Amino acid sequence: MALRIGQRRLAEKVPDVFVQFGLEQQFRFISHPGVMAVSKLLEMRHIARMRANFTQENILGMKAFDPELARKAQIAFDHKLPINFQQLEIIEDSLPRLLEEKKQLESARAAVAKLPVGTYDFPKVDISAARPVPGQQDLQGTAMELAELMDPGCQARLLTGPAKEIASKIASKQLAK
Repeated sequence: MALRIGQRRLAEKVPDVFVQFGLEQQFRFISHPGVMAVSKLLEMRHIARMRANFTQENILGMKAFDPELARKAQIAFDHKLPINFQQLEIIEDSLPRLLEEKKQLESARAAVAKLPVGTYDFPKVDISAARPVPGQQDLQGTAMELAELMDPGCQARLLTGPAKEIASKIASKQLAK
């Protein structure tokens, strides 16, 4: 009996769900649960970061407004790097790490793609150059990397207590590089 009911449930279409996203600008729609999960992950800023893949047309359009930014975008385009605009400002300094991160992420994607169906353990791959990651002890790849480079100590001035000391140590490590 239970087996027959279970087989019937497996044959059914996944139901659409009513979804509401956003806090300030709320919008609602009906979606498949898989689409909803991916959308929610993209909405979480610390899980997925928006990155641009530049085209030559984008770069030519940038040149009219900011030739220096267009030059940096050309570097990202030449190396086929998806990059966010905060990292674009400092791409020349972080290019070796970004290239290593790209190589490591490509190998991690290939390793995950080779996993058999039903195996959900993350394979043992090197992702040491990937940033940001949980528990990292520097500001590389974070939203505050550019702010700390432009205004050293800005994090420590905002914080109080033990967090202030930790932020000072991280900032001094960042500036030493």
